[in-house]
Amino acid sequence: MPVHVNAFSFSSIYQRACAFWSLKSQRFAVPKFLTPLCVFVLLLVPDFTFASMVNQPVSVFSTYPSETLLRACGAQRALSETNASQSTNLCFEDAISPDSFIKLLSESGEFSHLFPYGEGNDYELLIANVGAAPGMHRQHAKQFAEFTLQWRGIEIDSSSFDASAAENTDVKTETALAEEEAQSLIARWIQHAKHSGLFTSQFLFDALEASDYKGGLQVPNAIGDFTKLDTQLYPDPFNGAITRYIHPEFEDALVDVTVYPFLDQLSSDENELLPKQLESDLQRASATADLQQLTLSQISPASRYEVNSALRGWRLGLSAASETSPTIYATTYVFKLQDKIVKVSTTFPPDFSDNIVNQLIVNVEVPQESEMMKKVRSLLLESAR
Repeated sequence: MPVHVNAFSFSSIYQRACAFWSLKSQRFAVPKFLTPLCVFVLLLVPDFTFASMVNQPVSVFSTYPSETLLRACGAQRALSETNASQSTNLCFEDAISPDSFIKLLSESGEFSHLFPYGEGNDYELLIANVGAAPGMHRQHAKQFAEFTLQWRGIEIDSSSFDASAAENTDVKTETALAEEEAQSLIARWIQHAKHSGLFTSQFLFDALEASDYKGGLQVPNAIGDFTKLDTQLYPDPFNGAITRYIHPEFEDALVDVTVYPFLDQLSSDENELLPKQLESDLQRASATADLQQLTLSQISPASRYEVNSALRGWRLGLSAASETSPTIYATTYVFKLQDKIVKVSTTFPPDFSDNIVNQLIVNVEVPQESEMMKKVRSLLLESAR
């Protein structure tokens, strides 16, 4: 049984950041508006994702009640007509079986991927409950439940609810009564989750004090013939936000602008930082080309790219060809702005994309360094000493 986590500790997020940094975009869903491009191109450009109620995998555990929950339960003793020695049964831990809560969550239809006692998922829901012991002291008693949501081990929300304990009858079994009480508590938490948007990217970014992309990210509405389709947050603050541009005539012509924080210190050398961002693209493209039996070529190997005297980045141009299908292209540019990487990905060769990127990048403004990244970089600096 896991222990309830109270501290908002960035030591945990630092450790997870190191482990997850190279796994960006692997769990993201392809949006409905994405055109039917070749799988090769899909894996070269970042994927959009939509944050539904609970579209992400969620592990659920039973946990110990917090002191706050125990105090709330203990306050009901004043309403009880039982004596002090009996009243302890009003705050019986796991008065409702944890399996009842898990069963009801699974049957609620709100979770796409719920994993009871599962390990390794970003989201973990911890449930504690206390109340009248089964079959005892039903009059005036209440059942209390506490729902704690964590992301990679960091608490991002905690809420507690109470429900009047169901009266026992000759008709209902103890199991049926417990499920009735659990149903009431689960329903209230789901209502809270929907109202608060607990599983949305915006809630997560706010809870972790990540960058304010909604207010601080500025990108043009159009670049030449390309128009902005949308800007969305990834479901991971380390992956930032993505903006997609589409062409009115050519559905396969896409421009994606991804803005995300880098883990290195702000003083990091661009000529060391930026090529690293392209290495993962090249490795991913190579693996995908092998899988699709395509011949991968670097039509423009990773090299420095200059927009003007004040703005420099790096560029990588790739093509993939086979004997049975047309050649497809992907060109990626990376720039360092403040504490962010701005990655521009196109689905055409450098000869066509250079001019578009030159117009685009000079009109991009990124959010300032977030409190989250200040703490993460501070931990990285301390660990390096």
